Amino acid sequence: MKFNPSNIERDQSEFNDSLGYLGRINILLTLCDQNSMQLNVYNWFHALLSLYRELSTEMNETEIQRGKEFRDKVRPQMKRLKLGEVTPELYDELNDFELFIRDILKSSGLQQKLKDKPGEALANG
Repeated sequence: MKFNPSNIERDQSEFNDSLGYLGRINILLTLCDQNSMQLNVYNWFHALLSLYRELSTEMNETEIQRGKEFRDKVRPQMKRLKLGEVTPELYDELNDFELFIRDILKSSGLQQKLKDKPGEALANG
């Protein structure tokens, strides 16, 4: 049986990690941008996997499965990769994976505020 932490009742803290969470996402997006522009597909792929993990709590089961499919499709290409070699197919797969993740960011309201007053969004987490 798969462990599902959503089934566990917990006391809610008056504190949250919203700013830390957004900071981690921002750092990972920056790494994705830098590594894609430098054609460093190894680091780009692993930054995307980290983003995927960070955003997994915002994803539904279909999106989680789609992310796994992207990962599983790219992983064998990464194993066959020769130093400095970037095929157009691999670049396109990583780009599609990143577009998928950015769509999750947008639809979750993490890329752009959903509230009229940003101060309320931070205060109410």
